[in-house]
Amino acid sequence: MIRWLKELDEVLRGHKGDPQLLAGGTGHIRIKPLVAVSIVLGIVYGLCMGLYAVLTRTPPCFAQMFASAVKVPILFILTLVITFPSLYVFSALLGIRLGPKDTLRLILAPVSANLAVLASLGPITAFFTLSTSSYPFMKLLNFLFFAVSGVIGLKVLLTMLSRLDAAQAGPAKATGNSAPAAEPTDGPGPTVTVMPVALSPSGDILGTTFRLWLVIYGLVGAQMGWVLRPFVGAPNLAFEWFRDREANIFIDLFRTIVALFGA
Repeated sequence: MIRWLKELDEVLRGHKGDPQLLAGGTGHIRIKPLVAVSIVLGIVYGLCMGLYAVLTRTPPCFAQMFASAVKVPILFILTLVITFPSLYVFSALLGIRLGPKDTLRLILAPVSANLAVLASLGPITAFFTLSTSSYPFMKLLNFLFFAVSGVIGLKVLLTMLSRLDAAQAGPAKATGNSAPAAEPTDGPGPTVTVMPVALSPSGDILGTTFRLWLVIYGLVGAQMGWVLRPFVGAPNLAFEWFRDREANIFIDLFRTIVALFGA
């Protein structure tokens, strides 16, 4: 457990994104400790979300608390599974030299940071659960916390990708792009000058492309949350592991805002 927390602490402090370490790949990012600590963090926040169903129902619905604790880690795992192939393909097309396992290490670091931020907000969720019975308010509060932690996690990913690209571009510039100059010819004819060829896209293209992937990741995560609902548990509905499929997360978000501010 201490090793898990130490690994997470290094992610949060940015040690895993050190350019010198990334220059040698992502082998310094350990998969098992980050996966284990991420699952624990997801369970912690899930318990905080499910606390609402315990405090607002008679008798308390502990089943909803258990379900939320299980579903929060699953939400992140399934989102990662669905978006991982596109991340690998995007990074390969952009010239980032990472294998599938290296790419998995790279994405695990920001996901664990995401869950660490989310779990750190758990006590605040519990506090508001104790101080209000408004279901729309609790839904919006949890949506906000997921969004904030997700933005922070994706910012970590973008920073690591930028540093990784810079670290890999360094050796390339020193070797691959340092094309030898054309030797002058003795005979007549135009002088041919060999120009260096850029082997990787510019930083702007790299950043724009991965920002597009981050939007995709966010959309998949939001819709995955909608598919796995309920997490908080409406007080007027019986407990269910999953609700019927309908609409989408954005329509429900609009309805929740109307219910909170329009009533």
